[in-house]
Amino acid sequence: MKGFRVFLIIMFLLIPAAPAFALPVLTGLQINEEIVPGPGGAFLTVTGLLSDGTRQQIREGLTWTTSNTEIATVSQGGYLSFKGKGGPLTITVFKDGTSGFKTLTVKPWAESLDIETLLSYSDTPFRLAVKGRCSDGEVRYFGPDDGIQWTSSDPWVAWVNSQGVVTFSGENGNVSIKATLGQYYDTVNTTVNRGADGESSVFRAGIKIKEEIKYSADPLKLTLLAVMSDKTEETIEASSADWFSSNTQVATVNQEGELKFTGKPGVATIKVEFGGYSYSATVTVSQFPSALSVNQTLNYTRAWAGRPQQLSATVYYNDGAVGDHYPGMSWEVDNKKVATITPDGLLTFTGQAGKMTVKVSVPVNEGAVVQDSVTTEVPAADQAVLQRFFIDKNPVSTGESVSLKAFGVFSDGSRQEVTDATQWQSVTGLATMLGGEIFLTQESGPLQIIASYQGMTDKVSGYVSQLSGDGGKVAQLRIKENTVSYSAKPVKLTALAIMGDGNIRDVSGSVKWHSSRTQVAKVKQGVVTFTGWTGKTAITVQGYGLRDQINLEVTPAELQPQAEQIVIEGELVKGANQLKVNAIYNDGTRRDVTQEVIWNSSNRNVALVSSGGAVMFPKGIRPVVITAYFRNQEASISVK
Repeated sequence: MKGFRVFLIIMFLLIPAAPAFALPVLTGLQINEEIVPGPGGAFLTVTGLLSDGTRQQIREGLTWTTSNTEIATVSQGGYLSFKGKGGPLTITVFKDGTSGFKTLTVKPWAESLDIETLLSYSDTPFRLAVKGRCSDGEVRYFGPDDGIQWTSSDPWVAWVNSQGVVTFSGENGNVSIKATLGQYYDTVNTTVNRGADGESSVFRAGIKIKEEIKYSADPLKLTLLAVMSDKTEETIEASSADWFSSNTQVATVNQEGELKFTGKPGVATIKVEFGGYSYSATVTVSQFPSALSVNQTLNYTRAWAGRPQQLSATVYYNDGAVGDHYPGMSWEVDNKKVATITPDGLLTFTGQAGKMTVKVSVPVNEGAVVQDSVTTEVPAADQAVLQRFFIDKNPVSTGESVSLKAFGVFSDGSRQEVTDATQWQSVTGLATMLGGEIFLTQESGPLQIIASYQGMTDKVSGYVSQLSGDGGKVAQLRIKENTVSYSAKPVKLTALAIMGDGNIRDVSGSVKWHSSRTQVAKVKQGVVTFTGWTGKTAITVQGYGLRDQINLEVTPAELQPQAEQIVIEGELVKGANQLKVNAIYNDGTRRDVTQEVIWNSSNRNVALVSSGGAVMFPKGIRPVVITAYFRNQEASISVK
């Protein structure tokens, strides 16, 4: 029994005590009342914010202070009283290490009010002057910002607007104009008795705004008209009336009748009151482009010459939406010697040196236009001279279309494809040309294609024949390549046998190859090895009782080391990224060319790229393509 008691004591000591539930604690205080400075005092109350998210009234243990006791004091019971002076004021309440406060600007209040201007009939509107003594002892004139309330005992005789401007209607009668500010007021009175000569059977029947209210990017001065009983109209001074806008997020109107649109979409009603009449007009502002921004950076590269590029723009709307197109968007350039562009943004550089600005614009409300432009320059130093021009392949009759490409070899040794900028022509009429695409006819006979680019031409020849149908007999032997340019590495040529049944076989290893000048290039089994000497050579292939020949040429410029490929290193994964570019040359060397690269962003509104390859995403990572160009070589990296 004793052992059992010991066991119970040990178990009791080992069982952890249950945690006590924590009571919510005070985390903040909030003063409940909207504080309005004035001669009367007010009791302030406080709501406490608790750690469990609940709120409760706090009545005890509060400590009150004000930032300036010459402006206001507050008792420890929370009674606030103002002294009459003006200035910034902060009222703070404390309890248990937490606090709450309210900050306001106190303006002295009126303690007397006197309309100094006499009220008597006038054909033109005039303003009543109001003077009074303030709670800080200053005597001054009160203006519209002081909150004076104006009323007329008979607006059919005289109308007073919210600015204290009085306008007599011309009707006879007694009228009293009253100004009220807080508990103080003053009145002025007059009797209009213009006699029989001043009387008229024509009277005001209403008011209206002369202009049709619709959206405008510029301020619009509204004209207020009185509509008379005889249907005539008279202009009323705009400042004599009271003007209102139901939606100041869309449009505002001041007391001079000047209407301004904010540019935001929505509906607003413009209302005017005068002489007991009111008039209103509703205007709807729809979504429209408020800004445009060309996407492409357009840092010129030689690869763009003659190669059309589709430009695009980001459209920013007045409601904050963003798009990529808007009806009526059009494009233009200011220098057609440098580039041309279609109305839908297809840009083509001519290759000529000079400066060019491309502009995109779109019409919006009432003839207004939003636009953006980008300027680029084609430097004269970038104009390498064309030294050689050639077509890459010979046409082979296959019953299908054949794609040809054209290349230019320039004075800096670079080779550039210029197919899209080349003029193509079929001389014999046995083929139809569409760019570099050849569509052969069914007729037999000789075939000749001529290509022209920047004053140079090249031609390729062939023969469209009716085949025998004998698949075991070679009908034609052709070298697939029309020519090749210099390369530090061996270049593979291909010999094609067109069989009698139309099938084509690669017979490069089954025919004999010959170079007319081995000092320039050697050939074996269809593999050409350039020696590094300049000059021309003819490469001949023979076999099956047939032969074909092409001509190769090496110019001094081509022997310069040429970048065959560029490689971008780095990633687009954060707000700022540093990219690096290595160029791989035809002699096998590799070099960092990051600072020499021409960089472009497919959308500068998404990503900006510096001349040193630093890419930044100001608004976060979104799809974009960053392109690097170096000596006719391109590489790109993208966010998909």
